[in-house]
Amino acid sequence: MGEMTGRERVAAALNHEETDRIPIDFGGSRITGIASIAYKILLKYLGRDEDIQLYDIKQQLAYPSIEMARFMGGDVVQLTRLGPTTGMPFLMIDRWKEGALTDDSPCLVPEEYDPVSLKDGTVEIHRDGKPFARRPGGSLYFDVITAPLKDANTPEDIDAYTWPDPWTEREEAFLASEIERLYHGTDMAIFAGLPVYDCSFFEIGQTMFGFENLLMNFFLKRDMMEYWLDKVLEHHLETLEKFLQITGPYICAIQLNDDFGAQDNMLIPPDLYRELIKPRQQRWIEFVKERSEAKIFLHCDGAFSDILDDLIEIGVDILNPLQSGARDMEPEKLKRRYGKHLSFWGGGVDTQSTLPFGSIDDIKNEVRERIRLLGKGGGYVFGTIHNIQSDISPEKIMTVFETAQKYGKFPIE
Repeated sequence: MGEMTGRERVAAALNHEETDRIPIDFGGSRITGIASIAYKILLKYLGRDEDIQLYDIKQQLAYPSIEMARFMGGDVVQLTRLGPTTGMPFLMIDRWKEGALTDDSPCLVPEEYDPVSLKDGTVEIHRDGKPFARRPGGSLYFDVITAPLKDANTPEDIDAYTWPDPWTEREEAFLASEIERLYHGTDMAIFAGLPVYDCSFFEIGQTMFGFENLLMNFFLKRDMMEYWLDKVLEHHLETLEKFLQITGPYICAIQLNDDFGAQDNMLIPPDLYRELIKPRQQRWIEFVKERSEAKIFLHCDGAFSDILDDLIEIGVDILNPLQSGARDMEPEKLKRRYGKHLSFWGGGVDTQSTLPFGSIDDIKNEVRERIRLLGKGGGYVFGTIHNIQSDISPEKIMTVFETAQKYGKFPIE
């Protein structure tokens, strides 16, 4: 088989076909990304020079250049909405200015990013003169600290909420320019990495109500939460209609995002998922499939094997990130039981244990084993289990992607 383009390679893999090699995702989304500091150190290690774009402020992720993604074997580039940072859609990524990483080294940041530093080392993002998000001193990430629906008690309270991510002509121009740059300017697969405000039903509630309130409301304010979920679906479909009109013909997969799993169990009972979340997810998926050929990519951390059959039933095509350290999420078991129905995206190396704490040989052996377990018969896009964190050395990062390129060639041994 001759060498394929990244776009061809990903499309074939997602159709459960073996290709010339397993496709690779290097930094192609906000859940397969790389922390900006790790990216900076990797660039220096490789002797490469480029401006670092800090595009996801909450997670402090870098937007890898197309050239760097190719160098690392990458086949995937990301197309997202104008404001990709979870909970902070006002941080739009079409206009940039000079800023700094958490180690004070220079980078480019969204024009609206204006951090406020406090005496104790805390950094805040303010909106309308009030703290909106906060990064404690010594921490790596921001947390949104507002919960606009925390005191909601009635459907009228839900109706009074104004969504913070309006669709604008500026966004349409941004998406059109990104299609020109990413689709017509490359031969790589385009992943539609939607923000949580457009692709979540459970996780978005944590931002709106606060985590404890959300869980209590599901049981104590059931009618209001049913009403809220219908409003969430309505908002999502309005946005999807506009997004897919511009991007639908060009994307290989589109992100649905809900973290239902903790390390050992689900965060909500499976029956509650089936009653409240599943029917809305199903309508979201049907809506996308009526308007695009894109595969449905579900990002869900943790242990959620209890609902895998439900997810297949409603049309999920791809699972990410395959958190192999969680209960019942072993790659071999998932591939054996669900490999005919699902593709897997991620799972290539454990970012909780092996990548930060293992040796170079440990990393190499795990990557080879994951490729062996997940790659046969297609249906696999290689990537790390969630984002590469700030303290991962360039030697380890290079080991991951060099090993994937070396041992990902078909036939898989």
